[in-house]
Amino acid sequence: MKGTLPVLPGGMACGFVIEIPKYDLRIYHAGDTNMFSDMKIIDDLYKPDIAILPISDVQGMGPREAAHCAKNFLPGVKKFIPMGFGNIPGLTGKPEDFEAAYKEFGGKAEIIRPSAFYTGKALIESIVDDI
Repeated sequence: MKGTLPVLPGGMACGFVIEIPKYDLRIYHAGDTNMFSDMKIIDDLYKPDIAILPISDVQGMGPREAAHCAKNFLPGVKKFIPMGFGNIPGLTGKPEDFEAAYKEFGGKAEIIRPSAFYTGKALIESIVDDI
């Protein structure tokens, strides 16, 4: 079909846990991964405060899959940041769909919307103030 992105294989799960000792903060950046249950091991072992999850529906998870992972595999995370949406044509995932699905699954953590990145205050400082 003209104007659509090709279906790509999921590839290897690859993400990073970033620790910022100054703020006693751990961030899990999931990269362009899809759902995988070992995210629970990341939650148990590294105890991330923040998780950045792809919601593009093409490159990694869609909003519903990301919400499922957030609720079931990353229950210790206090804040989620959706990523990988709206930056190239064909990415259909939307932050509001992720947030709605997460709430539908019973998730309680805060969802940081993209507008939070433009408040004029450093993102890490604004997040740490609330954790």
